[in-house]
Amino acid sequence: AFAVTFVGFGSSYTFSAFVASLHKDFGASRGSVSIVFSLAGFLYSGLGVVTGPLADRIGRRLALVAMFAGMALALLVWAFAATFWPLAAFAFVYGVFYRGWVAVLPAVVMDYFGGRNVGALIGILYTSVAFGTLVGPSAAGFAFDLSGSYTLPILVSVCANLVAAGIMAMASGAPALTFGVDG
Repeated sequence: AFAVTFVGFGSSYTFSAFVASLHKDFGASRGSVSIVFSLAGFLYSGLGVVTGPLADRIGRRLALVAMFAGMALALLVWAFAATFWPLAAFAFVYGVFYRGWVAVLPAVVMDYFGGRNVGALIGILYTSVAFGTLVGPSAAGFAFDLSGSYTLPILVSVCANLVAAGIMAMASGAPALTFGVDG
């Protein structure tokens, strides 16, 4: 859960590393670029009230897989956009899928550890937010300086692999992470 949150927040805050490139490559104003990412932020800030109960209904593991698959799809749309406007689709898809896992992971941690030491565990889980937002944008900026337009596909691949490994690790031996309705 720590690794998933680290990667998730780290990748979501990398947008700042790409603003100048988006402005230059697409001829879009900085305001237009900012609106796209503001839309994503607005959506993922407001959808936790929907995604949390949905994860309870369909199962946390299935919800996590779907949410991260949606995020990866959105990042791929961004990575291969030939014009500026597919970024609006990116913002919508990313905003819808991003918030869900943030609402689900604390429940996963509480279920996995049977409610023992919940405060300490959630505190540890959310220290990964700080680490991810510290490392993610800097690493993306460094990677962009080295590889330019290849940075986003590389970011998608790294995120998808790390998140898949994290979800598999969380699923091993945790009865609350089975597919279907959680009992």
